[in-house]
Amino acid sequence: MLYVLIVFAIITYYALDWLLNYFRIAKFQGKYVLITGCDSGFGQALALRLDALGFNVLAGCLTHNGSLFLSEKCSSNLNTFLLDVTKPESIENALQVIKTKLPENEGLWGLVNNAGILGPMGCLELCSIDDYQKVFSVNLYGTIEMTRNFLPLLRKSGNGRVVNMSSILGRFAFSGGPYTISKQGVESYSDTLRREVYKQNIRVSIIEPTGFRTNLMQDKMVDEMQTLYENATEEVKIALGQDFLRKYKTTILKAKDSCLPNLDPVLDAIVHAITAIFPRNRYLVGVSELYCTLFAYLPDWITDKILK
Repeated sequence: MLYVLIVFAIITYYALDWLLNYFRIAKFQGKYVLITGCDSGFGQALALRLDALGFNVLAGCLTHNGSLFLSEKCSSNLNTFLLDVTKPESIENALQVIKTKLPENEGLWGLVNNAGILGPMGCLELCSIDDYQKVFSVNLYGTIEMTRNFLPLLRKSGNGRVVNMSSILGRFAFSGGPYTISKQGVESYSDTLRREVYKQNIRVSIIEPTGFRTNLMQDKMVDEMQTLYENATEEVKIALGQDFLRKYKTTILKAKDSCLPNLDPVLDAIVHAITAIFPRNRYLVGVSELYCTLFAYLPDWITDKILK
């Protein structure tokens, strides 16, 4: 009898979860969504998608070229502006610009913290504190500062959405240097924020892509690691071994080749977080969903054996 109840409870849970996924907000028109990092990759593709759906898109771009591309491709419902999430004055300027774009008594429906950089991927011992600071300033501190500044406008909408771009490395730290640690920080920040603002009718979702091809996966990764290796002490080079750079290059090339060029699954997850009446707390998207679910339940010593 107990087994029957357990099976019934599991089936009921997944049936309700499946059903709740299909409830969406009534209309998209007139709702304003701010996206950071719209020069390329997920941010650019999301801006195009939301514009096509009828949202009023506020696209933050780091470069004039990124801004020009979206202005030419999208409708008049999309507005671009220059934004560097590492600079408080740039965030403040963006806030003032966006306030002028919003209708009177209208808040911000969504904030998508997408801006991110990869930085040196690999051996932690080779990375300086400056390497960490550079990555953290965009991936973590940029997310925190953008959210902190725009929370009042999100509250004003009555049902605001914060969508933070993390990574599978934010859940499982098996490689990645400063990038991984920054994404672990994004996960922790998002969990804390979600619990703080829930009663304010603001929903916080985390997107965890794994294995998608964007501009973050660039050829310069190998060059950056080679520079770090060459600047290391002889003791560190000996500890890492003579084949370190060759193995690193092979690993990066394999990772790039296995990445999926189609970004639609990630865009679908973000759109769901923005439009669903019951958005998920986390969206694990990509080729490693099954493995990640398995790792979540394995003892650490087994996971360490597999990933080291």
